Amino acid sequence: MTKEEIKNKEIEQKRKIKAEKEYRNELDGSKLEELNLEDINGVKFNLENLKGKVIVLNFWFTQCKPCVAEFPQLNNLKEKYKNQDVEFFAVTWNNKETIEKFLLNHKLDFNIIPNGKLIIDKFKIPHYPYNIVIDKNGKVEYINDILVLNIFKKLENKINKSLID
Repeated sequence: MTKEEIKNKEIEQKRKIKAEKEYRNELDGSKLEELNLEDINGVKFNLENLKGKVIVLNFWFTQCKPCVAEFPQLNNLKEKYKNQDVEFFAVTWNNKETIEKFLLNHKLDFNIIPNGKLIIDKFKIPHYPYNIVIDKNGKVEYINDILVLNIFKKLENKINKSLID
């Protein structure tokens, strides 16, 4: 590859990253019109059957060490809201077989969504782990922070606010 080709690739990559960030900014705070999820057991979820619930989407994959490291906190978060109108989903691009083997040694107490590439692309997820909260009315909020502790505090704050609204 020539220097010019490398430079053009870098420019194109920067353009793509910028466009995805702009898309996330547009989606952040907007009302979600459609969401279709199918969990590892074949149960289907959509905005209609999740109506009136706060939706937490956690994006991860089996080889992501920071993703796996936050499982205990995610499980605790789900436990905290177990009798409330909150549904938790763990979306990954990994396939069902890979996830089933992985879960033999790791506990994640969410509705696990395998083969989630379409959902990942829909939200233009930039890195892993990543979290999104969708309030009872379908409003999207990206939850992002470098500090893990801040992420869980932000998630709790958004879930609590969404339960009241």
